[in-house]
Amino acid sequence: MRLTWLNNGFICKELYAPFILNKDCDYEDDLRKKYNLVLKQAEKAGADEKSIKIIKKFKKKILESVRCYYKADIAKSNIIIKNLIRDIGDEPFAVATLRNSYAFPGDRNRELQFFRCRVGDPSRAYSAKDMLHLPLKMRARSGNYRFSIPGNPSLYLANSSYGCWIETGYPPENDFNVSPVLLDGTQIVFNLAVSIRDFHALNDLEEKRVHCWLKLYLLSIATSYRITEVGRIFKSEYIVSQAIMMTCKKLGYDGVAFYSKRVHDEIFALCGINLALFVNYDKEYSDVVNHMKMDDSFNYALYKQLLPSLKYKDYDLRSVDSGFITNIGSYDRQYPYREMEFFNFDKFLFTTWRDKVNGKGKDQIPWGVPIDI
Repeated sequence: MRLTWLNNGFICKELYAPFILNKDCDYEDDLRKKYNLVLKQAEKAGADEKSIKIIKKFKKKILESVRCYYKADIAKSNIIIKNLIRDIGDEPFAVATLRNSYAFPGDRNRELQFFRCRVGDPSRAYSAKDMLHLPLKMRARSGNYRFSIPGNPSLYLANSSYGCWIETGYPPENDFNVSPVLLDGTQIVFNLAVSIRDFHALNDLEEKRVHCWLKLYLLSIATSYRITEVGRIFKSEYIVSQAIMMTCKKLGYDGVAFYSKRVHDEIFALCGINLALFVNYDKEYSDVVNHMKMDDSFNYALYKQLLPSLKYKDYDLRSVDSGFITNIGSYDRQYPYREMEFFNFDKFLFTTWRDKVNGKGKDQIPWGVPIDI
């Protein structure tokens, strides 16, 4: 049955993520208001009975999880989120191998490019090994992030160098070092790259798919906050996302895909889709390195010094070849990603890697980082 309520006034600008708050203490109250608005909009649009029940259930449980965390009942908080994810099950829209994931638009038979960055002095000349996640011996340095906790880091990738740049806080050009990355596509990914505008994937699909999207969307709301309060150690907007990470690890998933929360609006995030790959320290490095290829980094400021004759080669980037508008910026000032220098940098990273000699080209090396780790 085609569900038309999604196109019947459900969407409203108050639900455009990310959601920006000034104070951490406002998170729970604002989250409750967002869920109340979702319910109100769904009822007004004539949503089916099961969709209304899903909204009420997820609203109640997610808010309960946040309250439990605030009361230091972290175990119960995590169990609540675990049960919600189990409720979603293995519907392909939610859980799929990377090569089949709905999180990344475009032809699934084509190469999916990723990028990894490090901020630092370009004189360091970061090698591929330097660009990996923290090794076991440096585990003590792992921090508190959206989909990782101290002692259990994740390997964060983006589908463009621009995505890396905004995620690292817009560093100066001479401190911005980026490596191109490929994965073999076998990773099992939980899809949180969902938006209220996902009608392109829902309008003509069956009821089960719409309900799966709705559950993912309600989870994503809780993870889509950016709080600007300075000097914080604890971050409320990480409560649900970190519980999702821990549950996904228990279920045997390899990572979570999500839209960058540093964009003005998620409609400008198609070139800011992130992938957090979980790190499991079986050895000094996670097994994920055996399923990836990565080249040494290149400094962005140095790239901009190159003459056009060194940048002329082309490369098919899936980030902009999805059939969707891939603008970046804001409503007042938005620009096609194809016309950004970051886009040219993306192509440069992959063409220079592809064309390396002496068996170092990306198509010549086996899976696994081409260095001795």
